[in-house]
Amino acid sequence: MAAIASSFGRTLVETDVSSIPAEPSQDLIYRHRVRHFESARALWSHRDIIYTLAERDFRAQYKQATLGILWALLSPVATLLIMIVVFSHVKSFGTEGLPYALFAFVGILCWSFFSSALGNGGQSLLSNKALMAKTQFPRECFPLETMCVNALNTVLSWVPLAILFAIFGRAPAITTVWVPMYMLIEVVFAAGIAMAIASIIIQMRDLMQVLPIITSLGLFITPVIWPFSRIPSNFHFGGGIYVHHAVVFGKYVPSHWVGGFNINLQMVYGFFNPLGPVIDGARRTMLLGFAPQWNLAGIAALGALVYLTIGYRIFKRLEVNFADIA
Repeated sequence: MAAIASSFGRTLVETDVSSIPAEPSQDLIYRHRVRHFESARALWSHRDIIYTLAERDFRAQYKQATLGILWALLSPVATLLIMIVVFSHVKSFGTEGLPYALFAFVGILCWSFFSSALGNGGQSLLSNKALMAKTQFPRECFPLETMCVNALNTVLSWVPLAILFAIFGRAPAITTVWVPMYMLIEVVFAAGIAMAIASIIIQMRDLMQVLPIITSLGLFITPVIWPFSRIPSNFHFGGGIYVHHAVVFGKYVPSHWVGGFNINLQMVYGFFNPLGPVIDGARRTMLLGFAPQWNLAGIAALGALVYLTIGYRIFKRLEVNFADIA
């Protein structure tokens, strides 16, 4: 830096260009840091906005429809009719002694909420980009309010289930009181996935085209049309000796493995896809009158919390670019 005297009595300071660093100092570079607990408290304080947006979208959903709110009842019934025509005679699926309509409809209701949460929640930021650019409330309100709308539609969809109970001369078992616990696990799981997908879609629009394919495939890898018991709870992974069935002292001994390493695939599946234990638990408690399988419910709840934590972190990490990209 050099000082040059000017003719006006002032000193002109000329900066040496070579002394200017090529990049700004590290402490001047902006880094988006999120305090998740503070963000969660801010979200809770703005919960009224979620309710207001959900009411707006629910009213708009059926405003121009001729049948109106009846579509919330007819959509799962139409899906059930397709399932009955296509899969009810497939003996290899099994329904655990239940009428196929009841067996499948419980799975359809659980799956419909989750798939709607992914589809509508994933596009919620794009659908509200004009509002998002003008407001300052937490952005996660948008995917969560779509879940509220889907939850209300799902509650209405339980009306045909009550009619099915009457048709087959059955009644929900007393253990149905555990169903809200399973629904809470599904809500936590769906919220994490919906927030993650919503934050990624706004930056990668191609995912909008892939998402319907993923949800269609998810219907078949989730126990909606087949029982969860098809997944082995004691799968032999390796080692040991296989003993063929035999009759020992007049008693039949089935084929089995002696030694080696066994793994509970139901627990593994339940962690990565909590919908499996949720659907199975809803069927067992509501239709069969069994108590919850706490090991499966626990691993599903743990998996749902992991998805929620990861999904929320992804959402908050990427939200700094939402307004500019949208």
